[in-house]
Amino acid sequence: MSGRSVLVTGASSGIGLGVALRLRERGWRVLAAVREPSRAPRELEDVEVVALDLAQPAQIQSAVARIEALDCLVNNAGYALTGPFASYAPEQMERQVRVNLLGPALLTQRLIPALRRAHGRIINVSSLSGETGLPMNAMYCAAKHALEGWSEALHHELKSQGIQVALVAPGGFRTRFANNMEWGALPVAAQSIEARQLDGYRAMQAKLLARPGREPGPVIEAIVRLAEKDIMPLRTRVGFDAHLLHALKRWLPEGIALGVLGSAFRRRLADGKR
Repeated sequence: MSGRSVLVTGASSGIGLGVALRLRERGWRVLAAVREPSRAPRELEDVEVVALDLAQPAQIQSAVARIEALDCLVNNAGYALTGPFASYAPEQMERQVRVNLLGPALLTQRLIPALRRAHGRIINVSSLSGETGLPMNAMYCAAKHALEGWSEALHHELKSQGIQVALVAPGGFRTRFANNMEWGALPVAAQSIEARQLDGYRAMQAKLLARPGREPGPVIEAIVRLAEKDIMPLRTRVGFDAHLLHALKRWLPEGIALGVLGSAFRRRLADGKR
């Protein structure tokens, strides 16, 4: 793998950091994109760090300008806007879509010439939210659904240009992702349905974070394998929950699948209240 280059976004922690370090170990030249280079973790001290906030088109242009050749782009950066849909401020919804979809799309578009020259590849990190709508995560799910459709379209469109495109859809793994969630900024009326849902969801999140979580190693290794695989499959799901949700939606009639999932969601929110 010596001599190959990769740009990994969202490389300051979690999956992105793990991918950057593993590929560096395997001889890749790694460009680690982070929002605040001054706060980059010490593990990246031997890696070329790139300042990149996907909500800022000027930073995307600046990052692209320093890249002449690229074998692999890992679009990993993202965050979740969470809480009742009624609590999302317009500017929050706009940033959610910009960071999780429009920013990666613009970055990818600008890097196509470099990827074409290298017969390179694009690996987009999605989520189980990319094919299943999860309550309290409406705009995050919307952005991830769109990311999957965009990726599938590019899979076909860029194939003739020698560029491969793949998606990785992790289930629930313990990273800083949950700690970086942004809650809706608009108030919800006391004693309203939204307020009860919000209380239940906050309690559920607190219970989940108090438990030992699954380390993201399997997701990191899946991305590394794709980066070095001769031919990438379009979709790679990682985690029992990601596979289970996919199977439910694929094999059950839609009405039954929605009923099963809806019952599970309501039970989880109710459990969080206790």
